[in-house]
Amino acid sequence: MEKHQEWKGYYDYYLAEAQRQGVNPLKVLDEQWFDGRTTAESVLPHISSDSNVLEIACGIGRVSRFIAPRCRQLHCADILDEALLEVRRQLAAFQNVSFDRINGYDLSGYDADSFDCVFSFTAFFHFDFELVVRYFAEIKRVLKPGAVGIIEFKRWKDRQDVVQLLEKIEEQGGLAAYERELDKWRYVSKEMLRVLCDFYDLRIVDDDVTKFTFRKAL
Repeated sequence: MEKHQEWKGYYDYYLAEAQRQGVNPLKVLDEQWFDGRTTAESVLPHISSDSNVLEIACGIGRVSRFIAPRCRQLHCADILDEALLEVRRQLAAFQNVSFDRINGYDLSGYDADSFDCVFSFTAFFHFDFELVVRYFAEIKRVLKPGAVGIIEFKRWKDRQDVVQLLEKIEEQGGLAAYERELDKWRYVSKEMLRVLCDFYDLRIVDDDVTKFTFRKAL
């Protein structure tokens, strides 16, 4: 089964909940996930009004809406048609945004050395590490020399992270149910990411795994 079929319907709950409350779906995501404006603050220092920017797994625009006004061109990429339909509606006021369907395995639709910044939040911590390795190669390929990538992973640092994971498993109905879910968390360490960046000749700018930031060599 292709990735877009596996994840189909992922946003149904959030769209339905927004309709029930009579609010914008992005308000539901801000409350149940994390505020999109705060998340965007990790990206904004690395872009300018002349930047060409790519967001991998844009979803319905939780972060995109704060990036679009601050760059020359924003490419919102996702595997889900339903997400791209909604983010297109959310960002309809912006003429500098394109909406691109990707396959979930690579960035083959984009040319090498194209982007001043590539970022992704709330997506990579669902990926098997083999897919993370593949995407790092692709991100390096599409970044311009000296440009920046910013990726969110799940941290594994202290007791609170264990508590958060156990609560997530409980919410999903126990471990057996959680194992079957696509929407489960996978963890990486700073050491794993350091090895990966060293392999691809990427310089680490910020090793906080929740906003892991690296720069392509000049």
